[in-house]
Amino acid sequence: MHLHLVKQRTMQSRATVRYKLRLPAIFHWNDGTEHTEAGFTNDVALDGALILSSRCPPLGTSIRIEVLLPSPAESGAELRIECIGSVVRVAEKDGCFGVHGLFDDDHLTCHILH
Repeated sequence: MHLHLVKQRTMQSRATVRYKLRLPAIFHWNDGTEHTEAGFTNDVALDGALILSSRCPPLGTSIRIEVLLPSPAESGAELRIECIGSVVRVAEKDGCFGVHGLFDDDHLTCHILH
């Protein structure tokens, strides 16, 4: 039984592989006042991200993040993938915070740049 639990944990941790990606990010939260800030991802996984920013939202806050992906050469399109989740870690002195949520295909948008 114990080996089964170890296997489950190993499979779960593999399911949340983090990718070291530095991509522009815009994030929004409301704590009675609507906030919009910007930063960069430090790493990204299907279930969240670590965001570097000079302004961090409070721990436990519901948040929406838009990560901007590089557009294919000369396509004129900007790709954004969205994550809706909550702030699970804040390290203001390091200028970063962690978000647990879900990135999926339903939150992929394409904007045509003129």
